[in-house]
Amino acid sequence: MSFFAFFYAGDRPNRRMILFMTKEKTGMENNRISNEELISRIKGNSSIRKPKELMGIGDFLKTLSQLLLGALGNGYRVQDKEIEKNNGVVYHALVINQEGRSIAPTVYVDQYYKAYREGMGLKEIVEEISRLYRHSMPSTDLDVDFYFDFAKVTDKLFFKVINLERNKKKLENVPFRKLMDMAMVPLCKVSGSVLGEGVITIQNSHLENWEISEDELWENIGENAARVEPPKIKALEDVLEQLSGQSIGFNPLNGISVVTNRSDNLGASAVFYPGVLEEMADEWECDLFIIPSSIHETLVIPDQQLEMDYDHMREMIHEVNCTAVSPEEVLSDNLYRYDHESRKLFVVKEE
Repeated sequence: MSFFAFFYAGDRPNRRMILFMTKEKTGMENNRISNEELISRIKGNSSIRKPKELMGIGDFLKTLSQLLLGALGNGYRVQDKEIEKNNGVVYHALVINQEGRSIAPTVYVDQYYKAYREGMGLKEIVEEISRLYRHSMPSTDLDVDFYFDFAKVTDKLFFKVINLERNKKKLENVPFRKLMDMAMVPLCKVSGSVLGEGVITIQNSHLENWEISEDELWENIGENAARVEPPKIKALEDVLEQLSGQSIGFNPLNGISVVTNRSDNLGASAVFYPGVLEEMADEWECDLFIIPSSIHETLVIPDQQLEMDYDHMREMIHEVNCTAVSPEEVLSDNLYRYDHESRKLFVVKEE
């Protein structure tokens, strides 16, 4: 079975769903439970339990999938699975297939499991997931035929950057490009009235279908990325003031820039677009330091504004990654330097 992964580009803390769009139809499996058992489970699990009565995540998933089948009615199949995200972070999810439909929402349930352990009843959880599914499911299937014609994809190409070492397994079938300790991952932006905006990760199999080489792919990405997801550069002080609603007026922040893309999603790559660092270095007439805040943005600091030694800066980056950044959004613990004179980017080594 061939499939695409479609990511909603909503607020990062609230992301719950991926849509798998397949061109093949699947049959419904007979994995339904009886009404008596369904009622028994709901009644028996709708109140707060003692810790010893709580299910583990595996049993929770299986029970939830059976209860959800009963709530949705005939013509559905619910599959529980583990989904590996960026940096090897694993989420637990339910994939909901409806007979005759080529779009199958995948609902992440880890937050629901946490709520269950804190006393939320299974009945309430099933009702919420059912509402989420019915609200999110479009009335018509998404037409992805355009994706089989490379000429119709070229103007939708851009890329993200992720940690190379932590994602080696996920990158095995992806035509990525190495950038120091990072991987540049090719993406295709998808938008429409049915599902809004999302991205598809380009696989090696796509290149075979399109009958193009990796070089051709990346040539097109280089030409289109800055137009598909334009870079957005803002002063750190302005960003903090916007978030807090208060004037910062903190001089040490002067000169520090936040670089991301227009959508503020997977925007750390924007700083590596052709010409971005060159223009910023020319403006400041000095070298630049790049701090990988997350896979969504970077901080760029002019050389004369960096007031701490490199080792201390690397320690700070590592500490922030461990304590303030979601594990799946960590980009790197390294500090990077862009040399204004040579126009080269490199990792700052330990002193």
